[in-house]
Amino acid sequence: MKSTRWIVMGLCLALSSTAFAEAAKGDVAAEVKAGTGVEKRAVVGEGTTFPAGTTVWVWSRVKGAEGSVKHVWKRDGNPVWTATLRVGSRLWSTQSRRTIPKAGAWEVDVQTADGASIGTIAFTVQ
Repeated sequence: MKSTRWIVMGLCLALSSTAFAEAAKGDVAAEVKAGTGVEKRAVVGEGTTFPAGTTVWVWSRVKGAEGSVKHVWKRDGNPVWTATLRVGSRLWSTQSRRTIPKAGAWEVDVQTADGASIGTIAFTVQ
């Protein structure tokens, strides 16, 4: 009888740990903006359309991620570059940039270290 009680307690603990981990994972999010620069931890020249040859900066404020996030840059739906960026606390801002010589539909997907998408920005280069 005692062993059954320990088995039930162990199962309850395992299930509650899994639920807690899933809830914590759900709290990860990113606010994402694109612009022509970043000053004092804020995007400047924010926009959704940029001329070819512009250096586009993508800024993200990440909440709840640990260790690192990735900015996955895509042109016309195809990944072209990934920046792995350090996250130093539960609320952290970071950025990456690319000089974009060719026109196209661009998107930067912010992902956790395990590849879960937590925010996206889309813009056009003409």
